[in-house]
Order: sequence, then C-alpha cells, then structure tokens
Amino acid sequence: MPSRRNEHWRETQLTYDGSVGRYSEYTHAVIRNGHAIVVQRCEQIARDLGHQLAILDVGCGWTDFYPRLSHVIGTYVGVEPAMVQLTRAEPRSNQYLMLGVGERLCLCDSCMDIVLHVADLDHCFDVGKAIQETFRVLKPGGRTIILLENRGRLSNDIRRLFNREISHGVEHLYYFTVEDIQTLVEPYGTIEFLRSYGFLLGFDLLSRFLSREVIEVLATLSDRVLGKLFATKGQHFVVCASKKEDGAAATIRFLCPQCGTGFAWGDKTCKSCLREIRWIREDMVDMLAEELK
Repeated sequence: MPSRRNEHWRETQLTYDGSVGRYSEYTHAVIRNGHAIVVQRCEQIARDLGHQLAILDVGCGWTDFYPRLSHVIGTYVGVEPAMVQLTRAEPRSNQYLMLGVGERLCLCDSCMDIVLHVADLDHCFDVGKAIQETFRVLKPGGRTIILLENRGRLSNDIRRLFNREISHGVEHLYYFTVEDIQTLVEPYGTIEFLRSYGFLLGFDLLSRFLSREVIEVLATLSDRVLGKLFATKGQHFVVCASKKEDGAAATIRFLCPQCGTGFAWGDKTCKSCLREIRWIREDMVDMLAEELK
C-alpha cells in the first residue's frame, strides 16, 4: 500500500473524534432523513425474520445508533478505529465493542443478520476488502445497509457545468456514486432497496432564514417530486443488499486477529497461538494492534 495514503488514513481515522461540522439546517434534515431510513429498514428486516437481530455496526463511533435500534437488537457488535470515539460508548449487556477496522473483522463467517455502514465506507482504507468482509460475516440472506454522501448528486452535475470544484473533505478517502456501490456489491449480493434523497438546491444558504419545520416540509416535498425524476441524484443515498443464499448461519464467535481461532469474550490469551487478547475494558477489545500496513 502506498505509504502516503497509509499515513493519511492513520492521521484522519485513528484520531477522528466524530465531531460534526457546521452544517446548515437543511443538511441536518437530510442526515435525519437518512438515519430514519436505516432504522426503518432494520425494523422491516426484524419483522420479516421474526426475531431480534444480530447487528454489526462498522464505524460505530460512540454507538450513537444503538439507542435508535435497541428495540430490534438481540446482539450488537460495534467496530471503530478511533479510540477517542469508542471509549465514549455506554456499556450495555448485549453490546460487544472492538477497536478495529472494517477490512479485518474478527468474527466468524455467516453470523450477522445485518451489517451497517452508516457514512463510513468513504473513510475506509480498502473499500473492496471492507465489502468482502461485510458479506463474509453476513448470514445467508443477511443484509448490509449502506448510507453515503453521493458524488453523483444533482448539485455536483451543476457544478461540473460551471467548472466548479467538487470536494468531499480531507478526512474522506473515497467519494462514491450509487453506481460505484452497485459495482462493489454485485459479486456478493443483490441490491433489494435503493433510495436517494436530499434534492433541494441552494437551501444550505436559504435554510439559515427558515424554521426547522419549514425545511422538513420542503425537503420531503422535493424528495417526493425530484426523487421520481432523478432517482440516484440526491445529496445522500441508502442501499440495502442481501447476501446470496449459500451455506448455513452460524452463532457469533470472536476470532483471534493473529491465527483466526475462536476465543470466548473475556479470554486474556488465545488458546491456540498464545497471543495476548488486549482489553480496553470488559466489553471492549483491542483488535487494532497491527493496523493496516
């Protein structure tokens, strides 16, 4: 891997504190909309399966998504590379936290109902490997839900017409379109849900002078109208893809990052290779001793 890119990843991801930029009220409305879609998909999957879910949240931060999904969670596993975020997480009885990365998930094959990627894939070092790992740990028929900001958004098309710069912030290593994600997912699964949203143009500025309630109404109306005309051109998008049916589901098992042998939560040493299992606290294990090289 190129050393400059490796260094950039470490500088931007291992120390990221999860702070939110100064977004406009409209952008906050778009973010709330996307999070609501993710919750609705999880609720629908729980209804379809008829049981509480085993959910893996990659790039979980301080597990701020957990409270929104607590009513459908059976087991929650969070993976996050930034210690400053992970250690802010509230301990919970059905929650297991790993300091780690999406490119190397220390979980056995076919054990998760859902893998969440909420605004994290554009922060990964190797997104292809992260997607491969996602489908490896999903049960047959399990789903991954991916939320991202959209490089193919309508506003960027307009910027190109006027030769304006299109940027995504120095902390992002990628900037995806819907088509990019479709291509990444295609070898492993089938996209069963796609929604792009956030179609108001110019409202980052105008929303400074309008109430939150008015912004919410205008955002909803624009999504309903323009979403039909430009299905993949919103500011953000959510994709839900199911793993191709093969094999059998497994119970959750945590794996030694050195030899891949299963270990019980709380073990201090891998019984196979004798590697020390490093604990940050009793519900938080350090799997990032050897970050991406």
